[in-house]
Amino acid sequence: MTQIERRQFWTAIHRYSGLAMLVFLAIAATTGCLLCFEKPLDAWLNPELFRPSSPALVEPLAAVERLERNHPDLVATYFPVNATAGRNLTVAVEAAPGKPALGYDQVFLDRATGALAGTRKTGPGWDRSHLMQGVYQFHFTLLAGDWGRWLMGLIALTWLISNLVGIYLTWPLKRPYLRNWKRTWTFKWSSPLPRLLLDLHRSSGLWLILPLTVLAFTSVAMNFFGEALIPAVKLLSPARPSPFDGPALANPVARTVDYRQVLTQGAALGRRNHLGWAPATLQYEPDRGLVGLRFSSGGIENYRALGPVTYWFDGRDGRFVNEDNPYSDSAGFKLMRSLYPLHTGEMIGAVGIALDLVLGVVTLGMCVTGVYLWLKRRRPRVSARKARRKRAAAAREAKAGVVSVDAGRTA
Repeated sequence: MTQIERRQFWTAIHRYSGLAMLVFLAIAATTGCLLCFEKPLDAWLNPELFRPSSPALVEPLAAVERLERNHPDLVATYFPVNATAGRNLTVAVEAAPGKPALGYDQVFLDRATGALAGTRKTGPGWDRSHLMQGVYQFHFTLLAGDWGRWLMGLIALTWLISNLVGIYLTWPLKRPYLRNWKRTWTFKWSSPLPRLLLDLHRSSGLWLILPLTVLAFTSVAMNFFGEALIPAVKLLSPARPSPFDGPALANPVARTVDYRQVLTQGAALGRRNHLGWAPATLQYEPDRGLVGLRFSSGGIENYRALGPVTYWFDGRDGRFVNEDNPYSDSAGFKLMRSLYPLHTGEMIGAVGIALDLVLGVVTLGMCVTGVYLWLKRRRPRVSARKARRKRAAAAREAKAGVVSVDAGRTA
């Protein structure tokens, strides 16, 4: 295969793989841009749930303790230790052991008074209360469960390969290679539209190839997390043993240890370990009988670097059970914990989230320019194929005519 033939082969791969994933990639890019503003948009859509009655501040733990006293049919399973400015307290809840199921699993407590501001059942939907969760699930699974997740994983894998093929296709055929390649990194707004869109398609992909490749790789890894990544990590670089490795308890364990005790005990342990972070959230896992205290920089949960560190305690006697710390665990565990911060850009804070937004816009732009270039070049390709067919047909007719003349002479 000659160099020209190889280039034509990989061009066809790039073109048709791009067309195959076009709609799905556009969906992922659009929803991904919206998810960069997930929390602000959710609060804006549901002010009755998120907006406090006044700037006053109640201690979150005291508000949750009062919630559980006033509602013995529920238990709080996740809530912040420190209040966020301008927002009510969001508390995950579930039915207490032996109690009937609740009609909701999320409670909002007024940041100023601790009073109940509202409830909702989490899950995807297209009403304003569930819209952002719907956008998230649509981004991840197309709202189609596991097969939708697998499909989006295959799309991400195709995207990853297509990115690498795209780099190869921009490499010039003639010397001087670097000088000629440099031209593909630039574009001029004054260029004719077809040339401008081609240059934008190439140059945007080249300038952002590293973060785009990271975005594609993390998409593949998260969509096939249980099927491929976890088995690979267990084989190559297993994490430290965890109480979450085994099966869940057949019967959920009622929490008897006080949240305040866990907060005090965990904060003291963090200081002894020179953790340097403040407690951010408390979490209860009934099917494991564990209470977790999560630490983050600033005391507000975030996913900078590899995300938070969690200390787990026995929910019955408060005994320390396990430290979930990606910074001191295996390389495989670090990889698993880096996927979400890398994919969302939260690994480097607001700058990373802004870059993630740019990547979403650029990906959507590459979808649009790719379609335009395909349509623009499709007509000449179709015309060339028709011309080749006509020439082949004419050649066959001419050959048939020669054969008939020879047959007549012979006769």
